[in-house]
Amino acid sequence: MEIVIGLFVLFGVSLSLSAWLKNRGTSQSLSSSSVGEPAGVSRRTCGSCGFEGEMKTWISHYSSPKGLLILGFILGYVPGLIFLVYYWGKFKCPACGTVGKNH
Repeated sequence: MEIVIGLFVLFGVSLSLSAWLKNRGTSQSLSSSSVGEPAGVSRRTCGSCGFEGEMKTWISHYSSPKGLLILGFILGYVPGLIFLVYYWGKFKCPACGTVGKNH
């Protein structure tokens, strides 16, 4: 049983670290061009509605995804981990509310 838990932790840490490193490079290049903006806020364009302006990261700045993430980890380690990896670094459009369909 301890081996299975150890494999889950090892797999989860490596997957989370790789997702964080992949998304960290893109967010640094965007935030370094605009001086004075807080971390996790960036000027982007929504692919759904065409809104151009500042967008916040979804998991870091909103409470509903934090609740879903905690629920996913409570219900099982893998669902929470999948949710974290899929939505890490995604931005939410303030105009239409879509997540991740922006650049």
